[in-house]
Amino acid sequence: MIITLTTDFGWSDPFVGIMKGVILGIAPGAQIVDITHDVAAYDITEAAFVVLSSYRYFPAGTVHVVVVDPGVGTARRPIAAQAGGHYFVAPDNGVLSFVLHSEAEPPAVHHIANRELFRTPVGHTFHGRDIFAPIGAHLATGIHLDSVGEPITDFMSRPLPKAEPRGEGRLTARVIRIDRFGNIITDLQANDLGDNFNIRIGGVDVTRLCRTFAEGTPGEFVAVEGSTGYIEIAQNQGAAADRLRVSRGEEIEVETGVLNH
Repeated sequence: MIITLTTDFGWSDPFVGIMKGVILGIAPGAQIVDITHDVAAYDITEAAFVVLSSYRYFPAGTVHVVVVDPGVGTARRPIAAQAGGHYFVAPDNGVLSFVLHSEAEPPAVHHIANRELFRTPVGHTFHGRDIFAPIGAHLATGIHLDSVGEPITDFMSRPLPKAEPRGEGRLTARVIRIDRFGNIITDLQANDLGDNFNIRIGGVDVTRLCRTFAEGTPGEFVAVEGSTGYIEIAQNQGAAADRLRVSRGEEIEVETGVLNH
C-alpha cells in the first residue's frame, strides 16, 4: 500500500512527521512517499498543479493525501475521492480540482463524515493529523470509499489552467508555478504556439521553443515544453524567475503566431 503526501508544511516543524506517525499507527505496512512539503503557504492552485503533475506516476490504488488548507477548522468539508484508479484525500477547497477535471470518467467524491475513522479528539488547527492522515491510512488498508461518508456532487471545482484568448492571435497566459531551478511554468501548452510566437514576460520577448533547457545559448530566455506538458520559460543554467523578477500568478502577453486561435 502506497500513500503520498503533499502539503505546505515545510520541514522545520514536526507536522509531516506527526502525520506519518498517525498513518503508520493505522497502516503499519504503508509505504509513505513525500511528493513535496514546499508548496507555497496557503497556495491551493500550486498544490492542485503539483498533484495533477505527479499522481499518474504511481500504481493504481495509491492514496494521495493533500493538505494545503487555509480554511482548516471552518465549515469547509473534508473529502475523499476516487479518480483514474487512485484515491485522494483533501479539504474541499479546490485543491483536487485539476485531478477531478482531468479524468474522462466522472470521479466518485465523498464527504468525509465518519468520525469513527478520525483520530480523537479532533483539533481545530491540524486536520492533517486528525482527519486526512487517518482517512488516507484507512483507505490504504482497503476500506470502501462509501465508509468515509455520503457521496457528493457539489464539491468545489476550479478549472484546469488555460491561457485566455485576447483577440485574434493573442492570449493572456499566467505563471502557475516556479520550480526550485527558477523555471517559470505557465498555463500555455505547445499547441497554443505557432512558428512565429512571441511570449512577453518580465519585459523580455521569448520567441524560441527548445526541446531541452541546454539548447538555449548562455543568457538566452527560451520556451520549453516541460515534463508537466505545460510551457516553461527557462534560462540555460540560470534562474529565469529571478532574472525576470516574475512571481506566481503574473500575467503574460502572448502573440501565438496562429490566427483565429
